[in-house]
Amino acid sequence: MRVIKLLGAGLLVGAPLAAWAVDPLGFYVGVGAGESTLQSTSLLPIQVYEHPTGWKVFAGWRPIEMFGAEVEYVDLGSRNSTYNSYATGTSNSQHASASAVGAFAVGYLPQPLPYLDFYGKLGVADLRTNLSNAATPNCTGCLLAYAPSVQNQSAARFAYAAGVQVKFGAPAVRLEYEGFTTSGGDQSLLSLDLAWNF
Repeated sequence: MRVIKLLGAGLLVGAPLAAWAVDPLGFYVGVGAGESTLQSTSLLPIQVYEHPTGWKVFAGWRPIEMFGAEVEYVDLGSRNSTYNSYATGTSNSQHASASAVGAFAVGYLPQPLPYLDFYGKLGVADLRTNLSNAATPNCTGCLLAYAPSVQNQSAARFAYAAGVQVKFGAPAVRLEYEGFTTSGGDQSLLSLDLAWNF
């Protein structure tokens, strides 16, 4: 009787896990590209806010339907820009670039359509940013000058993402927004990704 009870308990515990199972391997790889946001509210006299093109490569493991893990390299792009600020009377030259290596835990919402996934990701990333602003007076004979503002950092940052995925057998297409928190504003990427499931 004790053996029967143990087998019954094992079936009760194992049945939901079996229902979640997707693939014995569950590995996938992918690439993506889209528009990133590079910003800093801490650079003076002018804040940095740029939207270059970014790209990424990633690999993941989804051993069960509702949970998985993912690693990625993301290049948030770079941009140089020059513009006049009438508020400060200066001509400004800016540079912005960033990249990150991250690791995530991935959670998938349960839903009845096997080809559709809604998911969220939480993790940590080694984020490297290079943000700078140089402002010069925009008037003849002005003696006022601003020291260049530079923010070069490499630090572990909290990373997050959310997206939707449509699967066509082994290939899948997904739309994803991800962000990396910093004190001067989150760096982010909105991308269209192509994945391949093994």
